[in-house]
Amino acid sequence: MSVLQVPGSGDLLEQKPEIEARVREAQAAESGGIRDDLLRDLEPYILRVASKVCKRQISKQDDEFTIALVGLNEAISRYEPEQSSSFLSFAYMVIHRRLIDYYRHEKKHANQVPLVPPDAKENEPHHPEVVSRSFVQYQEEELARARRLEVKHFSQCLERFGIKMSELVKASPKHRDTRERLLEIASRIVADKDLLRDFYEQVKPGKELASRIGLHRRTLQRHRKYLVALTVVLVEDLPLMQEYLGLSSGKKGGLLLCERES
Repeated sequence: MSVLQVPGSGDLLEQKPEIEARVREAQAAESGGIRDDLLRDLEPYILRVASKVCKRQISKQDDEFTIALVGLNEAISRYEPEQSSSFLSFAYMVIHRRLIDYYRHEKKHANQVPLVPPDAKENEPHHPEVVSRSFVQYQEEELARARRLEVKHFSQCLERFGIKMSELVKASPKHRDTRERLLEIASRIVADKDLLRDFYEQVKPGKELASRIGLHRRTLQRHRKYLVALTVVLVEDLPLMQEYLGLSSGKKGGLLLCERES
């Protein structure tokens, strides 16, 4: 079998069925041989994603390659064929989160960050405070970039339900206890795939669905947009938003809705 092509111009789209079939084989196999072959064939993809996230050329000798490889292996284990996103899109999200976490918690990557700002003069002293300031600036830029990606992905998912980001301001309950109650309900909804599917499909929830969810029909209708937003945060790969809500990052269950751009 030939080594898989590096994605970028749609050259992996034709191999999508083959890749996802191999992922299922790797998940079912008792030995690690099939998984190892898949990881090796996807090394060009790993390098491309890692280089894109890190904004520099990554080689197999870099720590980032190892982190990304671990992320891809995690994606193989966690991917569910019935979710709407492709395996490569899901793998990108897992690798991206792994690398962002790595940059947050590992101090040794400070040596790979430019010691001075891009517009600094060549003969400017590389004082420790300059190094520290550059490192902090790099972290802030990466965090801001991660937030932008999450917001964009979140907005795309909401569009599936005809909801705009601007509408959530008006849809958000004013009282804290109401918001906490709705978060509990959203967690219960995503834990049941059948309930989640019915909730997504019924634009105007009926009494039976409202009863299953645990709300009065009118209350459910009034807070539906806000509940949809909460379920999206819980289901999709949105670790920063999950952290803001006091949740541990990672998939909570349910059905992935959207493919994140790579």
